[in-house]
Amino acid sequence: MNIISNSNPVLKSNPKNYSFSDVVFRFKEYSKELTRQAIIECLETIDNRYFKSKLWKATHRNHGFKERTLITSIGVITFKRRYYVALNKSQDIENFFFVDSFLGIIKYSRLSMDAIVELTKMATEVNASYAARKALTDTEVSRQTVSNILENYTIVENDLPRMDEIIEKFNESKETIYIELDEAHCNLQEKEVKSKPSKNIIANLALLHTGHSPSTLASKRKELENKHYFGGLNVDTSIFADRIFDYIPKRFNVEDIQYIFVSGDGAKWINSFTSKLRYCFSGYKIQIIQVLDKFHLRKRLNSIFSGNKEMINFFFSNLKTLDKNQFKLIAMYFYENNPDHKLNIDAFNSHVRYICNNWIYIKNQLHPEYKTSCSMEGHISHVLASRLTSRPKGFKRTVLENLIQLIVMNANLYELTIQDILEWKKPIQEQKNVRSLAANKMYKKFYDYNIELAIMESNNTNMKNYIHNLVSPKWLYS
Repeated sequence: MNIISNSNPVLKSNPKNYSFSDVVFRFKEYSKELTRQAIIECLETIDNRYFKSKLWKATHRNHGFKERTLITSIGVITFKRRYYVALNKSQDIENFFFVDSFLGIIKYSRLSMDAIVELTKMATEVNASYAARKALTDTEVSRQTVSNILENYTIVENDLPRMDEIIEKFNESKETIYIELDEAHCNLQEKEVKSKPSKNIIANLALLHTGHSPSTLASKRKELENKHYFGGLNVDTSIFADRIFDYIPKRFNVEDIQYIFVSGDGAKWINSFTSKLRYCFSGYKIQIIQVLDKFHLRKRLNSIFSGNKEMINFFFSNLKTLDKNQFKLIAMYFYENNPDHKLNIDAFNSHVRYICNNWIYIKNQLHPEYKTSCSMEGHISHVLASRLTSRPKGFKRTVLENLIQLIVMNANLYELTIQDILEWKKPIQEQKNVRSLAANKMYKKFYDYNIELAIMESNNTNMKNYIHNLVSPKWLYS
């Protein structure tokens, strides 16, 4: 095919007014239209070849052409294909469009699978409204369409992603592993969460890495090595710890690992996660050490000492010898001798109590093997918060749960495929619960009148029941 001769319609207008950019723009538009026409011709060719093969004649008859319009990633295409009607439907032979069945075009769907993939990819990074306008070429869909696509996925089953974790490398040798944890607070459309009046829910994020990359140690902008993200919506810490415990032995040689540092802001769920992870690794000679990140520590110290750099520097330079009681005395002395302190006494005591409760974790910052300080605030901001909390509108719970997994997959550099979409669209088979009954209500007495006794004809009801109990008892499930 001669591209220049076929592109002559692009150059029909006066070429004297052309610039190089005009030529590029015109060819770009022409190439999109050419692609759509090529797809339509390809579908017609497939349909014609099957029709000429006569493979359908024994069981079906040709019922003529039917038109169909599809929204694809390259734009809207309209094509015709033959409809084959079964000669004898009693033999479980169905009517069909050969092109649809051969290429896996979903029945009644106006969106092709490639369009759904492109909409999903863009909705992972930007809001649904923008994705609806910009994800597809030369066409737009509604914002609700994008939300429906995200809602119809079933990415999570029983708090676990249906897709296995991505293992970048296998059996790598590392002595120290860092796990950083934080959460983003997201808005829900629901009025209640677990029967409590609330419209806020936590999106949890974990970052696993092995410290700074040696090639960037001399640089001001250091990069983390062997990064991998885990995420979930209001996660069960036991399941979350199990996920990471399942990942580490596949990714690293467990025999070489000596330390796992778990750092975060000291939230209750992080403390719970650390204790669960410590239990998971109880069979290994690995120390699980929890650390309070410097960002939240410095933030509290700034509030306690009203931004006094000398006092803050004194704290860090003497952290090795200080204990929490000494810190309390120093903080109270500073507060009492600064009448213009910004905090009231309740807020001040709250900050001091926070540091004292996390004193052991603060001390762990001095561990000789803890060489990469926590940078989770930046990661939570770039990975989750930029998409989930930068806008005031609330999410539907199912959409939010799916969106978190898609964001985490994108952060792990996973390329979404059509097979992933098809797998997530499959319904989850509901497990039948075994019937459970209380022990005192599990059985009941049932009497079978299968013994002929003269006393059965008596009018004494109490006597008849007594005889039934003796001679013919049966025990059945209620």
